[in-house]
Amino acid sequence: MHLIRRSWEQLKLLGDYLGLCRSGALKELSKSRLKGLGPQFTSPPQIADGIADGVYEGFLKTLIEFASQHVYHCDLCTQRGFICQICRHHDIIFPFEFDTTVRCAECKTIFHQSCQAVVKKGCPRCARRRKYQEQNVFA
Repeated sequence: MHLIRRSWEQLKLLGDYLGLCRSGALKELSKSRLKGLGPQFTSPPQIADGIADGVYEGFLKTLIEFASQHVYHCDLCTQRGFICQICRHHDIIFPFEFDTTVRCAECKTIFHQSCQAVVKKGCPRCARRRKYQEQNVFA
C-alpha cells in the first residue's frame, strides 16, 4: 500500500507539470493511457478495491513512466525544474524524483538527497530568506 501511495504522490507532482504544459501531453495521456480502463476507473470504491488487489500498480507505473519521460524531454516542462541550491550542479532535478531528491517542507525547493545529507543545516534558501527578513526588520 505504501508503494501505491508513493506512486499517487509522484503522479500528482507529474500532473502539475503536465497540467501546465502547452504541448498537449495531458490530452495524449488521457486518450492513449486511460482509454482501456473503462468506467471502473472513475468509481472510488472500485478504485480502492483495485488498489488493494494490486490491479492498478502496473498501471500507475506506466502512467509515471509516460509522464516523467515527457517532462524530461519537453523544453517547456524542463524549464520548471530545479537546480540544487547546495551544489549548484547544472543538472535539472524534479520533485517527483523521490529516490534522488528531497523537498524542503517550508519553501518547497528541491535538493539532491546526497547534498542535503552533507549540509545538515537545513534549507539554504530558507536561511537566506530569514536573513533577508531580519535585515529588513532592522533597517
